[in-house]
Amino acid sequence: MKILRNKFNLNYTKNSILVIGNFDGLHKGHASILNEAKKEAKKNKLKFGLLTFDPNPKEFFLKDKNFKIISNQDKENILFKMKLDFLIILKFNYRFRSQSANNFIHKILKNKVSPSKIIIGREFKFGKNRSGDTKLLKKYFNIKIAIQKKLYGKKISSSQIRKFIQNGKVDEANILLGRKWSFTGSVSSGNKIGRKLGFRTANVFIKNCIKPLRGVYATKLHVNNKSYNAISNFGIAPTIKAKQNEVLETHLFQPIKNLYKKKVKIEFFKFLRKEKKFRTKKHLTDQIKKDITIAKRVLNNV
Repeated sequence: MKILRNKFNLNYTKNSILVIGNFDGLHKGHASILNEAKKEAKKNKLKFGLLTFDPNPKEFFLKDKNFKIISNQDKENILFKMKLDFLIILKFNYRFRSQSANNFIHKILKNKVSPSKIIIGREFKFGKNRSGDTKLLKKYFNIKIAIQKKLYGKKISSSQIRKFIQNGKVDEANILLGRKWSFTGSVSSGNKIGRKLGFRTANVFIKNCIKPLRGVYATKLHVNNKSYNAISNFGIAPTIKAKQNEVLETHLFQPIKNLYKKKVKIEFFKFLRKEKKFRTKKHLTDQIKKDITIAKRVLNNV
């Protein structure tokens, strides 16, 4: 997959099938659109790709650094596995926002991308004051309105997935995503509190991505193409009073040496309980043992 960050390459994009959208989370509905484009491209022996925006326009206007459902890196990894030919990422800023709909069509889509067909959602708007729509695009391009896959008769919504994650309902978010919600980040050094309690942890700070409800989760940690069952706590460790910033602490059931600074992916399977301040460290360690027992049971059944 060729990634074009705020640039263009007609060798990849001319006469292609182009999907346009934010695709926040890359959920089942988004996947159905991309897979349909892929089939059409294969049938007609054309390349296909996605044109998307960073930051997401909603993220830009809200000025929320924890808006995205998945990080940019995870998004690119998923798209790579879906075997796109190219990915165009346009920087969304005040200058881009003020661009007219006609300029977007002529200066970008016609001159710099030049697709044979564009696939968009029914509600797609573009250009200054959202003045551009499907009706305008149809004057210049062969346009297809995407039919997004539904679940239980309802449209799959990124905003609903976001709410599920923020409320600890990761198993429900996973159904809509079509995979386990995950975060990829580098392991940071901690204050060794977990080790002193008898539970070594890999600590990762969640940045530029939505934060889950504070609490304990059954998880899996992936590193160096291997997967390890684990339990994770997201929060500030109130019993120890050790942290000012929220951190994701992951304890692996099978110990691994030296994860420090390594990039890991943590998949969330199920929310077990909210973060809680315990009266003593003994109460905390007893609860962690119970949490581990439950997490093992959950992960043994997936």
